[in-house]
Amino acid sequence: MGELLRSLAMKHLSAGAGGAVDHATFNSLVGLQLVDWSLDFARIELDLRTEHQNGVGSVHGGVLMSLLDTVSGFSGVYPQDGAEQRGCATVSMNVKFMKPALQGKLIAESRSQGGGRSIFFTHAEIRNEAGELIATGDGTFRYRALSAALESKAAE
Repeated sequence: MGELLRSLAMKHLSAGAGGAVDHATFNSLVGLQLVDWSLDFARIELDLRTEHQNGVGSVHGGVLMSLLDTVSGFSGVYPQDGAEQRGCATVSMNVKFMKPALQGKLIAESRSQGGGRSIFFTHAEIRNEAGELIATGDGTFRYRALSAALESKAAE
């Protein structure tokens, strides 16, 4: 796979900016930033804003679950040389909330733990800047082809 397609795939999967869509996507609205991506590994950071809070002032569980879901998906679809870039869809996710997140930055890391031709498994953790464990997630994902929009954008 060429570097252009890899770059477009990364943009398409993370925020859409310059990728297959010309509008803000969910990940960009939330503020997720893919900061490290390699074979079987991904790291995403989130600078917390007041909009991420629930009614009692801690980060809403849906924000944490979205962070776990996104970082987990990335960890299983890193584009290997010579292989077709794939996306994924979540089949299931088991989340455990350990401690409330209140402010600052959250760091989510995931490792793909194997699978087969159509399914892969992950384990992810979210920590705050002090290194305290906020939440964990174990996921099952199905590989899927990326959209035709991404393929046509790469051909331009």
